Amino acid sequence: MSENKKVGWDVLSRLAGDVPPAAPGHAQFLGEADTLFNRELSWLEFNERVLSEAADTSIPALERLRFCTIVSSNLDEFFMVRVAALSRVARRAPARKTPDGMTAAQVYAQVREHVVRQKARQAVVLPDILNELRYAGIRIDTDFPRTTALDRTIRQNLPGLSVTIRRSNQPLPHLAGGQMYVFVSFPGEYAIITLQDRQSRLLRIPSKGAGLHFVLLERWLADRAPKLFADREVLEAFPFKVIREADLRYRPDDEGPLEEQILEAVGQRTRARVVRLEVDAAAYSEGALFLATALGLDSASLYRFDLPLDLRTLMAVYQAKNRPRLKYPPVEQRTPHPFRRRDRIFEVIKKKDFLVHHPYDSFKTVLNFISRAAEDPRVTRIYHTLYRTSLDSPVMEALKLAAKNGKQVTAYVEIKARFDELNNLRWAQDLRRAGVRVIRPFGNWKVHSKATQVFRREGAEEASYLHLGTGNYHPTTARQYTDLGLLTRDQDLGREVARFFGALVKHRRPKDFDELLVAPVNMHRQTLALIHQETALQRHGVRGHIIAKMNSLVDKETISALYEASRAGVRIELIVRGICCLRPQIRGLSENIRVISIIDRFLEHSRAYYFRAGGEGRVYLSSADWMPRNFFTRMELAFPVKDPALKRYIREVVLHNALNDNVKAWHLRPDGTYTKPRPPAEQRRLRSQFVLESLAKNHYKDTILAARGA
Repeated sequence: MSENKKVGWDVLSRLAGDVPPAAPGHAQFLGEADTLFNRELSWLEFNERVLSEAADTSIPALERLRFCTIVSSNLDEFFMVRVAALSRVARRAPARKTPDGMTAAQVYAQVREHVVRQKARQAVVLPDILNELRYAGIRIDTDFPRTTALDRTIRQNLPGLSVTIRRSNQPLPHLAGGQMYVFVSFPGEYAIITLQDRQSRLLRIPSKGAGLHFVLLERWLADRAPKLFADREVLEAFPFKVIREADLRYRPDDEGPLEEQILEAVGQRTRARVVRLEVDAAAYSEGALFLATALGLDSASLYRFDLPLDLRTLMAVYQAKNRPRLKYPPVEQRTPHPFRRRDRIFEVIKKKDFLVHHPYDSFKTVLNFISRAAEDPRVTRIYHTLYRTSLDSPVMEALKLAAKNGKQVTAYVEIKARFDELNNLRWAQDLRRAGVRVIRPFGNWKVHSKATQVFRREGAEEASYLHLGTGNYHPTTARQYTDLGLLTRDQDLGREVARFFGALVKHRRPKDFDELLVAPVNMHRQTLALIHQETALQRHGVRGHIIAKMNSLVDKETISALYEASRAGVRIELIVRGICCLRPQIRGLSENIRVISIIDRFLEHSRAYYFRAGGEGRVYLSSADWMPRNFFTRMELAFPVKDPALKRYIREVVLHNALNDNVKAWHLRPDGTYTKPRPPAEQRRLRSQFVLESLAKNHYKDTILAARGA
């Protein structure tokens, strides 16, 4: 069979069940532990790549600072969720092994080693960034010379503080997770200073001229403790914070309303189990050990760094105005010409499908679609899923307006979206008050799909219009994350999306899908089938090719299918931003698999899956990564892109540029480390995000979208 010949989908389906046994090779002697990376250690490698952006002196100084703060916020959430789970398993099932062959206790020990090294590197990177900012007129004090004038200014501007003094044999006061504290010890006593507003720890000091001057208050308080407690002998003083477990405990099968359970569980987060104590000090001390013991922690949960804590607060410096040369230039977001007139949106989508690529294309295109649906008298019904959005969401306001205008509006608001529970509960209540039908939340599954369906009377029929996306309906992250969205009037897709929403309304597991891949129904099975079909074709002489872009690759069965495809000779190119448990480039197992990770200005968030399919080419966009949680515990959608021009654009422009990025792409090695190869001198530098931004700015000139009139 000629490899260039297109093979019909019916032939592909027959071949899927005709996969001969793999040829013997080196991989047969590898155990499962040798073929999978540990997911926690892989995540820490991702955070290391983020830290490398902070260390890159070619990046504007405030952007370096932003990456440095992201490293810290990432680590905090990692401990709240993943390390908390690890320590729980290590206590309750010490012999249980993770898929890579290690026990939870072994992983826990390696996590600590990695974190200590990572924070030590961050402690070198941050001062370098602060020095660069100081030369540019932004001063952030972390050390304090004995200057009376500065002390006087700080005292005059002190925010709200509370001080608790106790005997050394008395228990600690309650310590909230993520709060900033200063510990001060005296003979037989100790004090806890609480900075009541975390953001206020970054104190802005009045300065002459155009410069900006900030002080990290907790470091000043620790340094000046002998003066603040002049009536006592201060033995030591240092800032600290605790991290508490963040996974909610609720009972999905309980008779009580899930909303009330979630609200109660969120309230209990402040008293959840402490999983990390972090102190900002030059050395371990009796005070740090006293705190750890009082919190019931072992030494492995105590982290000491000579580094300011909770760097997220420094984002206030990043947001300072009038410092354009210290940041990347703002993106000139594009609204496609056909969507600039809101009153013609449905007529435009009726003619052809449209692809929007955020943040290069403005999120306003999506907002206009929903807000126009709210106003259009011919629109009868709107369905919407919400996972995360902003506090003042224009999407939610449009849905409320639609209900006010007499349309039937149905929304699923996922109240279990971690750290957005309270915001989403508020939106659910607001929507109900506005007359929107808010679907009762599922207990066992999170609805993570990104879908809006609009029904509009057109002659004798009620036509379906869809927006299906890879990212949240969040106007802020739509400027910071790369995501893809499809606007379509395809009626076959419309029927299946309606079936999906119908299952949500009836609180049933969805079923009967031919075009959509839906978790937890058929997404895992069909993903494996698509990989197996490439394998079968390759073994029958037809070239197989898979390109997959996602945030994380963890699922063992999917990885096993990719290994089998590689051994058959299928070319596999993976763009995995974060966790990747697959080992590439192992002889006899994965030598045909290449894995890259792009860390750049925008967070790579879009999921796109391409299968050559015998020359037919199948492209799916999705809200789901290839992880067990996405396949089995969430309701997700992967939707086909049918328009040949859009399929070609995703394959030849979006994925091609990512795979050929030689500036911001990191390459995964067989040992689990990542390298960033330098391009040969004669090779043109290609930075994929800059290329895509330029294309959008120039209305996709010289691409198939321009020829198509996008």
